[in-house]
Amino acid sequence: MNVQRLTCLCIGLLLPFSGVAATPPAAAYDAAIRELGRSWITRSDGIGLSVGVYDQGQRLFYNFGTTQQDSGHAPTKDTIYEIGSISKTMTAQILARATVEGRVRLADEVERYLGAPYPNLARDGEKIRLIHLANMTSQLTDNIPDLTQVRQVGAEPLVVAKMRVLSAYSREEFLRQLHVLAPRNTPGNDPSHSNVASMVLGVALETVYGEPYADILSHEIEKPLKMHSGTEPDAKLLAKGYTRFNEALPTFDSELNYPSHSLRYSTDDLLRYATWQLVERDASVKLAHQPTWQTPDGRQSIALQWVLLESSHGRRLHSSGGTYGFAATVDVYPDAGIAVVLLSNKAADDAQDSLRALSAKILDALRPEISPPAPAGAPPAGR
Repeated sequence: MNVQRLTCLCIGLLLPFSGVAATPPAAAYDAAIRELGRSWITRSDGIGLSVGVYDQGQRLFYNFGTTQQDSGHAPTKDTIYEIGSISKTMTAQILARATVEGRVRLADEVERYLGAPYPNLARDGEKIRLIHLANMTSQLTDNIPDLTQVRQVGAEPLVVAKMRVLSAYSREEFLRQLHVLAPRNTPGNDPSHSNVASMVLGVALETVYGEPYADILSHEIEKPLKMHSGTEPDAKLLAKGYTRFNEALPTFDSELNYPSHSLRYSTDDLLRYATWQLVERDASVKLAHQPTWQTPDGRQSIALQWVLLESSHGRRLHSSGGTYGFAATVDVYPDAGIAVVLLSNKAADDAQDSLRALSAKILDALRPEISPPAPAGAPPAGR
């Protein structure tokens, strides 16, 4: 894999950051961010866009477009979007918490937590371990079940048929198919995107905690941060998702994919999570941010699902995600005291890339005296 592709507990406890560049007058960056959002909607042929920014104690929200094409209903900070692979950072965060509490070790072989022998989850004498599932180096295939044989039903978009297959896919069938999977290379080698890896990690965590993933997510992340449920969101607040052809899609709800890419949150919810990551006071958050794999030149690394980069604003933690009808990105700058959340309800071909670029421009509006360097690449992409 080309390594350059890698670039892509309570909020009330937060205190202002010190030792960072002075923040420009609110009116200056407010106007700039509003213009950037309007421009993004126009240039990207977008439907809706919600922006959340945390900057040294301030929580700012901006909304553009509509929640549903031709509806005239503008999104708000409470509008709910599918967040795609950003879900993986939450699964990895739960693993970090379990590790800090002594429930597991990152070096544990995953087979130990799957309830049956899986000798196939190894290659070249190296078994897949929990750390490999969380830092993108498991070498497992990206997706199962195989959707290549799914056919279009009537006039509905093909992706709707695929969404039905994924929603009906059971834990039992997943574990059965897992018996015939094998790593494509030695586990621990170059990272690549894998929904399957996070699905396996979700099953392992259910074994560790003895309860469903949704319940673990609720008591380990959502309730402490006063977030709403990402597995049972308020249907009245859901934005409508659209394909790149502007085809409207139904809501995607796949229980087995909660750990990998089917969680749903508002900008307000996701900014709470991003700010918690920003502060780095929790021991499990600190662990989740420790590099576990890096490029030979050391310029890019991966922690537990977060892509780590150095910028002129200090450390940058990045994650992005896409589903059949949504795209999202989160950037966290712990040294600068800034977090940016972007959620959109259209899955254009370059949606994640354009949101990454928008995030960089928003950062520049907040800190105009320091221009961030151009991105070196993109993190492993996929749904």
